Amino acid sequence: MNETEGIERYVLAQESWALALQGVLVLIVGFLILLWPVMTVDVLVIFIGAFALVSGIFALVAMTKAEKGRRGILILQGVVGIIFGIMLFAWPIASAAMLLWFIMAWLLVSGIFKIVAAVQLPSGDASKWLLGLDGFFSMIIGIMLISLPGIEGLFVMCLLIGFYAIFAGIALISLSFMVKSTRAQSGA
Repeated sequence: MNETEGIERYVLAQESWALALQGVLVLIVGFLILLWPVMTVDVLVIFIGAFALVSGIFALVAMTKAEKGRRGILILQGVVGIIFGIMLFAWPIASAAMLLWFIMAWLLVSGIFKIVAAVQLPSGDASKWLLGLDGFFSMIIGIMLISLPGIEGLFVMCLLIGFYAIFAGIALISLSFMVKSTRAQSGA
């Protein structure tokens, strides 16, 4: 199996422009969160809800190009992201403590999906370590949020999510370049 087949099997079955766009959006959200860490919960809910919704939609789009044996986890990841995004939009005045638990749960679930995806990629796949590292950081931040006290932890939560978003954006943009370069080399 060559590198192109490994990349197109799972998360990277998306078009490179979609990964790059998602990465740029995540970077913007990350920088905005770091610039205004005391922003209102409503704005944070909108940003996180939009990212979860877009991420879920992109996972469902990636499912259309993924191999049959790998579609189930993409469908589950997409549905969880979409449901989480819709929940945040439906109840924008949720308490900070409830928001903290939603975000923590989403980061943990998302991290698990990414680590599972990285493990399933072939050992020679150049994107395996980026995807695994992104999943690891997602889980670590989710676990750190568990230990924070509800309302007092909102400021720290914003900083953690801001740094995570910047890392995730850089990882997604890097993956988009890998996909584009690999497809150009294979002539696809």
